[in-house]
Amino acid sequence: MNHENSFVVRRFENRNGVISWRVAGWLHGVRIRKNFKSQEEAAAEKAELKVTALRLTSNLRFVTTCLTEAEVREAEGVFRRISGKPHSLSFLVDYALANYREPARPQPLADALAEYLAAKTREHEQHIISAPHLTTIRRHFAVLGKHFPAFSVAQLSASALTTYFQRGSASLKTYNNRRGIVSTFLKYAFQRDWIASNPTEKITCRRIAHRRGSAATLSAQQAQELMTAVEGFRGGCLVPFFALCLSQGARGRTSGCHRLPVSQPSDNSRGYVRK
Repeated sequence: MNHENSFVVRRFENRNGVISWRVAGWLHGVRIRKNFKSQEEAAAEKAELKVTALRLTSNLRFVTTCLTEAEVREAEGVFRRISGKPHSLSFLVDYALANYREPARPQPLADALAEYLAAKTREHEQHIISAPHLTTIRRHFAVLGKHFPAFSVAQLSASALTTYFQRGSASLKTYNNRRGIVSTFLKYAFQRDWIASNPTEKITCRRIAHRRGSAATLSAQQAQELMTAVEGFRGGCLVPFFALCLSQGARGRTSGCHRLPVSQPSDNSRGYVRK
């Protein structure tokens, strides 16, 4: 034959009159000529010869395997992906089996939010978090539950959460606040095996160029003048409050100031000791 690595199947009559099917062709300069009793056997041999020719020209290897064709293709794709990497496929598989955790059970988002909110309510009752912070969590969760109805916690992807954080043309500060609250909730979910990984780890915080300015700090001279003025106001009854504010930077009702016992100074005492 004139064509390299090409094969044909022809009907062939032997000298004794028996009909056979012959596979003929050339395989890299070697002439191939085989007879078979049936056309099916000849066709199978032709297909195998084509595979052999392809293997020799493209560095393919013919192996016997129990893998399906799809599994073989997946394995080939994985080996291409790790080509040039310092670790073998076995090492990477062992690492994944040792560190990857499937969710223990699918947890509906509504149930997870309710459980987390109950935990935060107990923390508020134990004076671990403030009432305004608990109110903020409640408000965010009400919107989060409506935005992802009938979702499980494991269905919250990084792309879906990014869209949720950006809704309503949110400012950078609002975006970061939303991400922070959801990220803390998902850390709680991860600890309970509701999710295999925290998707907010793939979502970076937005950098805010201009930070909010801080309040001016009083100098020692100004603090002394303030306390001198407070001493002369109603017998110095406000001295403990202003002393605490100057030393601790307490702010309003959310600080520890409102939990201090209130007592009126006696006529002979201003409620504090002067050195």
